[in-house]
Amino acid sequence: MIEIDGSYGEGGGAILRQALGMAMYATKPVHIRRIRAGRRKAGLAAQHLKAVEAAGAVSGARVRGANLGSTELVFDPGPVRPGTFSLDVGTAGSTTLVLQAVLLPCLFLPGEFIFELRGGTDVPWSPPADYLANVTLRTLQPFGIGRLDVARRGYYPKGGGVLRARFVGGSGFGLSLEFPAPGEIKAIRGVSHATTQLQERGVAERQADAADHLLQRLGCRVEIVAEYSEAANLGSGITLWTESDDGPPIGGSALGSKGKAADDVGREAARALLDELNAGAAVDRHLADQLIPFLSISGGSLVTSGITAHTRSTIYVAEQILGAEFEVEGLSVTARR
Repeated sequence: MIEIDGSYGEGGGAILRQALGMAMYATKPVHIRRIRAGRRKAGLAAQHLKAVEAAGAVSGARVRGANLGSTELVFDPGPVRPGTFSLDVGTAGSTTLVLQAVLLPCLFLPGEFIFELRGGTDVPWSPPADYLANVTLRTLQPFGIGRLDVARRGYYPKGGGVLRARFVGGSGFGLSLEFPAPGEIKAIRGVSHATTQLQERGVAERQADAADHLLQRLGCRVEIVAEYSEAANLGSGITLWTESDDGPPIGGSALGSKGKAADDVGREAARALLDELNAGAAVDRHLADQLIPFLSISGGSLVTSGITAHTRSTIYVAEQILGAEFEVEGLSVTARR
């Protein structure tokens, strides 16, 4: 039984999700204690229980402690089983964070995995669906096929979105992740979205135009699609990403909220992307922590714009479960098998 201290680093739900995915990949039992000790309300919340449920369904795991508010969990996975899985995360619980818990085994182990998740697709404190599709999964293409479809947007607080995912894994063994320098940017693309009730005010277009205005200084093509859809409550957001021939995408995003001007939302996303680009790194800080589990298995190195608490927490989990050895020097992360 591998012991994981859930209070390590930022002490949030990321340690739980990463531990589930790595335990599934390695088929090793884990005991996670002091879960979310760094949060105001410690223990498992409903969203975290759904990640445990998803991981348990994929691996046929034996689980103890999967209760609301529990600060300890024993997760003993069996062999990962391809198939079709449906989960309701509830209200605006993040569907993308639930997918993070199963991403490693689904992309690395052979088989086809299909998920339909209901909940939040574009909510605070989690990767927007468009970021996961166009930054994370594009970077991980060498390891397996990953496709996302936002069938319905889900915004805070009611959620009600539908995210469909398909993963076909098993092709990445023997690869090494090497991201030492940023690629040459060929274009910037994006999706600016809002609920149909905001169409008369042109919210999606205003977000896109404000972002485009700031990004023109880069001197490359900028293409941002504006779209509207029905949702359970008012909401909007914008996700931007770079395209290059010799480097991973770099992303930036922002969400709308009550009293926040659409132009400010667009500028916030553009500034987030520009800050990452100005740092001169190959991988943005949000992608870096998502790549750590894959780096643990493949070996390699990356240079990121910032070493976050999430990144350090994920490195800790990878060292405990996967036996990887990491070296962090400045903004460079190297993994050795």
